[in-house]
Amino acid sequence: MAGKYIFYDLETTGRGKKESRNAFGTTPKWEQILQIAAIVTDENFRPTNKNINEFCRPRTSIIAQPGALITTRKGIKESLSAKLSSYELITKINSTFDEWKKDNDETVFIGHNIIEFDESVLEYNLFNNLFFPYITRKNRGDTLSLARALYALNPSSIKTPITARGNPSFKLDQLAELNNLPVDFAHDAFSDVKTSIALTKFVHDMDQENWQQLQMTMNKENAIKYVNDNKGFCYMTSFAGKVKLQALSMVCESQYSGWFHTIDLAHDPDPLIEANHEEFKKLIKKKNRYVICNQHPILLSGKLAINYEPYNELGAEILNERAKKVYKNKVLADKFKHMEIDRQIEKEDESSQDNIFPESKANFFTKFGQGEVLREFHDKKTWEEKYKVALTIRDERASFILKRLIFDESPNTLSEDDFRNVHRELHDRLVINQERPFTTIPEAMMQIDTELSNLEDSEDELKDEKLQILNDYNKYLVFLEKYFQDKNAKPLKTGPALVKQIFE
Repeated sequence: MAGKYIFYDLETTGRGKKESRNAFGTTPKWEQILQIAAIVTDENFRPTNKNINEFCRPRTSIIAQPGALITTRKGIKESLSAKLSSYELITKINSTFDEWKKDNDETVFIGHNIIEFDESVLEYNLFNNLFFPYITRKNRGDTLSLARALYALNPSSIKTPITARGNPSFKLDQLAELNNLPVDFAHDAFSDVKTSIALTKFVHDMDQENWQQLQMTMNKENAIKYVNDNKGFCYMTSFAGKVKLQALSMVCESQYSGWFHTIDLAHDPDPLIEANHEEFKKLIKKKNRYVICNQHPILLSGKLAINYEPYNELGAEILNERAKKVYKNKVLADKFKHMEIDRQIEKEDESSQDNIFPESKANFFTKFGQGEVLREFHDKKTWEEKYKVALTIRDERASFILKRLIFDESPNTLSEDDFRNVHRELHDRLVINQERPFTTIPEAMMQIDTELSNLEDSEDELKDEKLQILNDYNKYLVFLEKYFQDKNAKPLKTGPALVKQIFE
């Protein structure tokens, strides 16, 4: 059977955190992949014989959030004893996904909430091992978007739990339970992949009329064409748990390829057209919407708008009039362009130099150059050979990323000076208690205290197991803290040998 979809799921060291104090939301890009599961299916969601389910050891230089260990119920002892190292797992993911894609140029990478979470984690784990980060582009789908779209089109067609605020929840395990979908063990990657496949087939079977439209925008070029060809369309949004359809019309493409500025047709566009640049920046708030075409946007016929608030009160005639004014309007496009320039300047002024690290931007990969040298690095069989290649890297950022990688994978390979430099940098990153975009040792210790406090008076049937996980992890963190504080530290052991060193 030919592969049409690659369903995958990751278990990681945490949920991520804010990159800076003023950031709108959290980002998981600094987390490490600890488990990957993937299953290739045909276009009818029948699994092929192509699948992987692999675990790896945590990197010394990445501190897991204790909640992640509790969620997956894998303690630090078990994690450190995994067969594969992090680099070995990332290498396997890179080669396996690349091989699977060769079978079908239109193969779609898909999973539950992967656009916001798994894709970022995957890209940055590839980047932090100096592989090309964007191996899943240009065909990406998200079962979370599919489930929300089904609900938006017909709330009665899918059963959802209700949050405390009265909004539907789309957590995978809860959707599976309410809609009789298979789930073996929630928060295990392989089980979650099988559940995601079942959820996708459920959406397909429940709304075959709209399925072609829902899956069409898993392809970036198809989504771009749809936005360009339709004066008005409906776009599914979700904010604070509320799912709704917005009637939009496209003005222009932004500075980012495949990102489009659109205006919500609930608002009269005339004041925006007549405003000067400064007035426009104030008026446009909450009236515009980015449509990002490589993130599986749910785009539906504009004719549906009159079935939803507030567009049902406006009527088709007014919506069509507004769409004609907005669609590819050159005056509005010029104002968006000026607004983007101003925002870029503000963003650069506000960015904190303290939180800029070589690993912070995956698009640096294309700026490093020496692609043939990086390929040679990955082709070499031993770490001694890899280190010799790494020493020829001219870009300082790429050089540090590789030396940090070797510090985690084979620290004895590094020269004494390189070992000391990486060790000192990691001390400053992980031990000093200050704001970082990634989890530090003091933060993880505080999180353990919180988790222990929550468990103390609970009646959790897994209480003893979770207490053991937390206590073991605390011992590991104490060990690492002392290790990074030791200016005369020697290279650490790895795998079961490290477990023995810490716990026996």
